[in-house]
Amino acid sequence: MRIALFFAGLLLTAPAGAQAPAVLTLAEQPLRLIRGTAVYKAQAGVALQKDDILETGAGGAQVEAGPDAIVALGPQTRVLVRDLPTSGKGTTLAVLRGWVKLMTHGAKPALVTTPALQLALASGAAIVRSGDDGRDAVFAEEGAQQLARVEKGRAGAPVKLAAEQYAEIDPAKPQPVAGRLARPFIAAMPPSFRDRLVQVPNLANAGKVAPTDKRDADFADVEPWLTARIPGVKSFVPRFRPRLADPAFRSQLERALGQQPEWKAALYPPRRLSPAGVLF
Repeated sequence: MRIALFFAGLLLTAPAGAQAPAVLTLAEQPLRLIRGTAVYKAQAGVALQKDDILETGAGGAQVEAGPDAIVALGPQTRVLVRDLPTSGKGTTLAVLRGWVKLMTHGAKPALVTTPALQLALASGAAIVRSGDDGRDAVFAEEGAQQLARVEKGRAGAPVKLAAEQYAEIDPAKPQPVAGRLARPFIAAMPPSFRDRLVQVPNLANAGKVAPTDKRDADFADVEPWLTARIPGVKSFVPRFRPRLADPAFRSQLERALGQQPEWKAALYPPRRLSPAGVLF
């Protein structure tokens, strides 16, 4: 049975004009949004920003990043928005775990990175799974793509994937293993990913809905990101250094990451002499 019978691509079209913001257009349940050092709840209509972290619960979600990119998120998925077409760059996502389906037809290539793989896509659609077993996988639904294995936080040499080709990472092998679409991948995939991605029509107040229930991020909220090794993800030290003023956050981070050089420097900055010779 040809995979094309139940997977389909879509060319996105939109009228010319000013570029719209990237918007969360569908949320089956409110998402957890980590922006800066704060945690929010995000409903459909919230505009997204670079460096936002989105975490779905039991339901899926969809983001429309301008007229040329749609990103669907499966349940129990954690994604860092590294860049967006609205900033003049391609859609760039870091997927810590879960399922993402991306469709892009923009001028800039898209990039999806997980702890085990890195996928580059100039134009087309792809489904990416990131799990806890190191066997992350990709289905190149539409368009030629390039896939590289990630090891110790670095992406290796890419291999080409043709349209409708499947590949997964085998921790025991140096290159991604390409072949026929695996039945376990199909069985575990969110059912909605079998359908073409389409824009949500006539979303009221798109980009104008404010996230709610703001609170400071606890260490448990961000620990998986602070300990992840994903290529291209910049250090989180500058972002979360202000939270070190919270004794509970500082204590938990110190126990978990206090011996890492970058966090050790933030926790215990070197003392300096004042002009009067006093340490401060």
